[in-house]
Amino acid sequence: MLSTRCICLRMIVALLSCSILLGHATSVWADPKPLSKEEQAKVDKAIDKGIEFLKLTQTKRGDFLNKAYPESFLVGQCALPAYALLEAGVPADDPVLEKAAKYIRPRALTAKQTYDVSLAILFLDRLGNPKDENLIRTLGLRLIAAQHRTGGWGYGPLPILDERNEQALSNCLGELNKRMKEKKRDKALEGMEMPLAFRLLTVFQTASSLPWAEPELDYTSLEGRTDNSNTQFAMLGLWAAQRHGLPMLPTFEIMVERFERFQVYPSGLWTYSMDSRGSTATARSMICAGLMGLAIGRGLHLSTSGLPGGADKDFHVLKGLAALRRHIGTPIGHMNKHVPWRDVYFLWSLERVGMLYNLPTIGDEDWYRWGAESLVTNQMKHGGWPGTLPLAKHPCAKGDYGAMVNTSFALLFLKRSHPMKDLTPKLPVTGKELNEGIARLRPDDKFPFHRGITPTQSKNLNRSVTTPSESGRR
Repeated sequence: MLSTRCICLRMIVALLSCSILLGHATSVWADPKPLSKEEQAKVDKAIDKGIEFLKLTQTKRGDFLNKAYPESFLVGQCALPAYALLEAGVPADDPVLEKAAKYIRPRALTAKQTYDVSLAILFLDRLGNPKDENLIRTLGLRLIAAQHRTGGWGYGPLPILDERNEQALSNCLGELNKRMKEKKRDKALEGMEMPLAFRLLTVFQTASSLPWAEPELDYTSLEGRTDNSNTQFAMLGLWAAQRHGLPMLPTFEIMVERFERFQVYPSGLWTYSMDSRGSTATARSMICAGLMGLAIGRGLHLSTSGLPGGADKDFHVLKGLAALRRHIGTPIGHMNKHVPWRDVYFLWSLERVGMLYNLPTIGDEDWYRWGAESLVTNQMKHGGWPGTLPLAKHPCAKGDYGAMVNTSFALLFLKRSHPMKDLTPKLPVTGKELNEGIARLRPDDKFPFHRGITPTQSKNLNRSVTTPSESGRR
């Protein structure tokens, strides 16, 4: 028999169908045609060649050649390919990964960038060495302490905590986490004892005190500002860090509210930063970041003070997925000749959403075949994927991140990497139900992006047009 919770979830889906979706029957898209044996063999061969390329480009000290940023993000640019090798099936005791771990461990402790620390956590968690438990918690606490009052992360330097402050911060987070399971944030914070300096941290702010506005843009420095790219990497790192005993509900609640408040309407997407005008050039990867944030909120049943509430959050997911669908092309249907080169950062972001929500297709779009065709047919002879560095002289290598980063993203896509696989079973609706919802969205809920609408204008639109009952009356 179905549990009461399952029955309630099915009732939510039924309510969505009645209130925000089309009332008439709509065909539901079929599952994608699986890759043929020949196509799967080509994918497997591409993965093997990509693995070999990364291994051969490791230096004696443990990092990798062909960096996109030769003088910055050095920890992240070692952790990313090492993580991709693990996900591609290279065993943790492989000498290449052991050498990479030795490079990463001491440098991660003093790394100042969100990308570096987040990717170090992701790699060390996946590596699975018990000796890294304390280091993962240390890095996770640094990310928590660096969260901005807009719920996100940016390029500002991460704080370095001494052992005493680490323990005190961990204790305070544990106490607040425990209280928030029974009370809302503001009530949970009442009477809590903590060091005075901690009261300045975002995680210990009352819901009513958060400004939800970025500081003025200073083109000479991005310190103090956030973006959804840094934020999605922090999200991945913190999700991995919680497996190692860090209490995350207080941090995740504020982060989820960020994505709830700043989904751009009526398009359903998210932009790079909260106060910028969106563009299709940067928005597609940020749609994926937003959908990941909403999944955490829905999967952990976080009670935020953001604009969506209850079943309405599923409408926000559907709008995001409908926006993402518009950026996925139609597969050619074979891997025998050249297919246009795709942005591999977007492909990796797309792949994580597809795996997270258990979506073989997003709407009617076969996202995996579409991306795999491009990757298989654009792989270079040396086994990597094109970048802007001299090694990767290739006609489609414009505007990429370098052969090492591109190869890492490509491997993660082809292997269907799933860093949040323990979240998927907690989601209240299935991939099939989500695709049914996308199929039945009204035409004016799926219209293309309006370039002139800013997140601030969108916030006002959210209040007036996006609740299920109001959407049904429009």
